[in-house]
Amino acid sequence: MQMKKSTGASIELSENHHRSISITLQLVDKALCEWDDWTKGKLRVGVMYRQSDTFSPEQKNELRNKIDRIRQLMTQMRDDLQLETGVVATAHSMLGQAGVLWEMLAELNGRALQKSGKVPEELTRYLDPIGEQLAAEMNEIARLFSQPTSTPLGS
Repeated sequence: MQMKKSTGASIELSENHHRSISITLQLVDKALCEWDDWTKGKLRVGVMYRQSDTFSPEQKNELRNKIDRIRQLMTQMRDDLQLETGVVATAHSMLGQAGVLWEMLAELNGRALQKSGKVPEELTRYLDPIGEQLAAEMNEIARLFSQPTSTPLGS
């Protein structure tokens, strides 16, 4: 595949190289999205997971500047090499995560914990029904997003 740089020079780029560069830059940009949220104080908070803002105002400012510079370089590469912007449907992303989490939750029981040592019977009685319920709920989430949806016109 023949690509043109903004300088006018031609660059030969195979499909494999095209795909490899695109995927690398998409993964970098995904991390930059999360880091950019952190500079704005957007942190994730759950019942078992919580992010803590440990950046100083100066660090946030410097990080924003670095993110901007990296994105400028990535934009140049995207344009020069005619790379595609990756579009990830939230339902598809959630479905993949839900599948992985379901597997983990299905192992949240006394039998699976035996791999780590003897499990007290009272822990097994407590954990098994809750683990089953958590796995079932995650399965329901996966089912919810595995069904096709109609997309509004103009989206």
